[in-house]
Amino acid sequence: MSPEVPIIVIIIATPTFFILRLILKRFIKNKKTRNWTSIFGTIIIAPILYIGLVMAFFSYLFYEPQYDFEKDRWFADKNTRFEMRDDLVNSGILKGKSKSEVIELIGNSESADSTDIWTYDLGTSGAGFGWQFNSLILTFENGKVSDVKKQEIVD
Repeated sequence: MSPEVPIIVIIIATPTFFILRLILKRFIKNKKTRNWTSIFGTIIIAPILYIGLVMAFFSYLFYEPQYDFEKDRWFADKNTRFEMRDDLVNSGILKGKSKSEVIELIGNSESADSTDIWTYDLGTSGAGFGWQFNSLILTFENGKVSDVKKQEIVD
């Protein structure tokens, strides 16, 4: 545990104690009992609030919106294609499609030549304190899509 954690918990605990004492004023008339109940309540509530704030911070930091695949949106902005990548991979939209059908649906790949592995650049997204480079990899067998994978490289 880093030395900042107890300091942050104490900072959270201070207003928590006073708020809890104010709320308990309605229910506990004895001042000494109310103060001790507020102290014990603060000891329980402050670390829970700290954990909740840390979880909320990391949820915000690593949030990446996901949308269903829309052809118009796909072609409109190449840099946000990663938001539709999971739908393309999980829904099976591309499975079994020929190379010409794939080109019509999601366009030409940067590597669309005579190979049977096509890679699409889906743009970059935030990955915590760095960047995440997103790609879509299509594998063809006998001229049809046999596998669709996403690739994420975190910097």
